[in-house]
Amino acid sequence: MARYGSFLCLSATRPVTALGIAFLGALAASSCFVRAARAAKPMITPEQISALRGVGDVALAPDGRHIVYGVRAFADPARPPVTRLWLRAVQPDGPAAALDGAQDNDSHPRWSPDGRRLAYIGRHGGAHDTLWLTGPAGGAPHALGPFAGDVTDFRWSPDGKALAILVRPASAAPGAPGAQMAGSAPDDAPPGPGLAIVTPADGHVRPVALDARAVFDVDWAPDGRSLVVRTGRSSGLDAFWYRSAVSIVDTEGHVLHRLPGHATAVHPVFSPDGRSLAWGHFDDKGIVGAVSRYDLSDGRSHPMGAGWSGSIRAMAWNPDGRSLTVLGLDDVTPCLARLDAADGTVRRTVGLGGQPYAFSMAGDGTVALPASTPSRAEDVWIVHDGHARPLTDLNPQVAGWPLGTQQVVRWRGRDGTALSGLLVLPPGREHGLPLFTQIHGGPYEAWTQGWLGSWHDWARLLASHGIAVFLPDPRGSEGRGTAFAEATRGDWGGADARDILDGIDMLTRRGIADPKRLALGGWSYGGFMAAWMAGHEERFLTVIDGAGITDLRAMALSTDVTTGFLPPYFGDPIDRAAEYAAHSPLDAVARVRIPVLLLHGMADSRVPPDQGLMFFNALRARGARVVLARYPGAPHWFGGAVGATVEADVQRRVLTWLTPILKPVP
Repeated sequence: MARYGSFLCLSATRPVTALGIAFLGALAASSCFVRAARAAKPMITPEQISALRGVGDVALAPDGRHIVYGVRAFADPARPPVTRLWLRAVQPDGPAAALDGAQDNDSHPRWSPDGRRLAYIGRHGGAHDTLWLTGPAGGAPHALGPFAGDVTDFRWSPDGKALAILVRPASAAPGAPGAQMAGSAPDDAPPGPGLAIVTPADGHVRPVALDARAVFDVDWAPDGRSLVVRTGRSSGLDAFWYRSAVSIVDTEGHVLHRLPGHATAVHPVFSPDGRSLAWGHFDDKGIVGAVSRYDLSDGRSHPMGAGWSGSIRAMAWNPDGRSLTVLGLDDVTPCLARLDAADGTVRRTVGLGGQPYAFSMAGDGTVALPASTPSRAEDVWIVHDGHARPLTDLNPQVAGWPLGTQQVVRWRGRDGTALSGLLVLPPGREHGLPLFTQIHGGPYEAWTQGWLGSWHDWARLLASHGIAVFLPDPRGSEGRGTAFAEATRGDWGGADARDILDGIDMLTRRGIADPKRLALGGWSYGGFMAAWMAGHEERFLTVIDGAGITDLRAMALSTDVTTGFLPPYFGDPIDRAAEYAAHSPLDAVARVRIPVLLLHGMADSRVPPDQGLMFFNALRARGARVVLARYPGAPHWFGGAVGATVEADVQRRVLTWLTPILKPVP
C-alpha cells in the first residue's frame, strides 16, 4: 500500500517470478518512458487536458442580442474548478467581459421577459445561495430574500413581476446535521427544495405549500395564474431521476391537473397559448423516457417523437405554438430538431457536437448552448437559421496539439444489428495499432462526435501517445431508439458485450488494430464492462475499471438510486438474486488472468467504493496482478468536484498503466 499526496493506492501481484518482475518494473518505469518519448515527439499531457476551460450555464437575452454564460476553470489545482459569469454581444467578435458584480460559482443566469434585468444564484460570502438581481448594463447586484435556505432554481413570471423559486431548507443542505444516511428510509430523508414566490419590487417572499417532499422543477403558465411543478415523495436522487411526478397547480399550491405516471428529468414546458404541456415520462419498463403533449382541456396525453430513433434531452416551444425545438441525440450526433406538436414527428435541423444537455432560446428562435467538435474543446455555440457557429474560443491552445483523426465507424453485430461508434487514431498512423476500447457509462448513454479529452474521456490523450481508441455504442446505448436501449434488459454482459467484441473484430479485419495488443476500460457502466470482460474474454491484455459495478445485487441495495436504476433491468434484487449474480463480474473473478487497474472515489454514493474494494480483494486473494487507486472525498462523477491534480492523476494512471502493456510506438 502506498499513498501519493491525497491518493491511496493498493496493489497486489502474483508470487514474484521473472514475468512478475518484468511487468512491475515496466510499470514503475512507464512514467520515465512517457517523458522520454514526449521529448522526441509532441504529445498531449494529462495536465494539458485538465487545464481546459469549460462552459457552464448559458442564457440568451429575449431579443437574442446578448448572452450571459459561465466559464469553468481551475484557479487552484488542489481545489474544484470555479465558474465565472460573462456577458457579451452575440454578433461575431462582439466584446465580452466578466459580469459586473458576479462572483465565483454564480450560476443559473436568467433574463427577465423584457430583457432589462438579469437574475442569478450566488453565495457572495453569505451562509446560503441566494437570488441576485442586476441590470445588463452593469452596476452592483442586489440580493432578494432572505430565504430560509439555499435557492436551487427559479423562473421569471411572464410579466416579470415575480419569480417562482425553489429553496432547499438549511437543515437539508449537504453535510447538515440530520442529513440522510445511507440505508435510511426515504421518508426519513431531509426535505428537498420547496416552492416560494418572490416579488422583486418589494422583496416579499410567499411560500407555496405543496403535497410533496421535494420540488425539482417549476415553470409558469403563460397567463401567470398557474405553474407546472415536478415533485418527489423523497428528496433523493431516486425520486429526482426515476420517481418524480408532474402536476399543474395554482399560485396557492392547489392541484389543478395531476399527470399520470413517473416523469423524467426533462423540464416540462407550457405551450404559448397555455392549453398544452410538453413533458417527459418513463415507459412501463422504466428504462427509457418518452415525450408527450398533455391537453389541459380533456386531460389526455398525446405521444410525441415516438417514431424517431433518437432521444430528446431538452425542449422549448417555438413562438407559433405548433412545434417545439428539441435538443436530442441521433445516433452519434447531438442535434437540434423540430418536433411537430400535432403529429409528433421529428425533423432534425442542425447537427452539433459534444454532450449538450440544455440550451437557451431567444424569441427569434436563436439557440445558444455548449458544444464542441473533434478538434475543438467545449465552447458556447450559436445556432440561427439552421447554421451553427462557435461564439467563444475558450481553449485556443488546442489548435497546436497533435491530434489524429476521429471518425465514425459502423459495423454489424453477429445477429445483423447495425452498430456504430467512434475511432480516434494517433497522428499519422492507421494500421497495426495497439487498441484501447473505452466503454461509456449508463448503459443509457452514448459516445458522440465531439471533443474527447477530459478526466474520463481518454481518447485524445492516448491517441497522442500512439494508442488507437475505439468508442462503441453497443445495445443499451442512447440515441438509437427505445428497442435498442432496452435490449440489455436482464442481459448486461450479453448482447452488449458481443456488440463490443464484434466492433473490435471489425477493426482487426481492417488492419487497424493489432489483435495481440488489445485493452479495454471505462467509467461506471464502462467499469462494469471492463470487470466483466476480465472474467469472460481472453483477448485483452489488461482492463481498467473506473467506478464500476462488480456485484450487481450489493449495488442495487446500497446505491443512492436503489429502486430506479437496476430493478428495471433485473427485477427485485431479493427475489431475483440468482439473476443478479449471473451478471455480476465478481462471480467470475476466479477466471481473471490479466492485470486489472481499479479507480474509485471514496465518497461515491452512486457506485459505492466497496464495489471496487471487493473486486480488488477477490483478485488479490487469488494472486492476481491488481492495483486499486482510491480518491478520498471524490464522488462518482469527478468532473466539477475535484481539483485538477486529481483529474490529471486519473489520466496519468491510465496512461502509465497501458503504456508498458500495449507498447505503443510514439
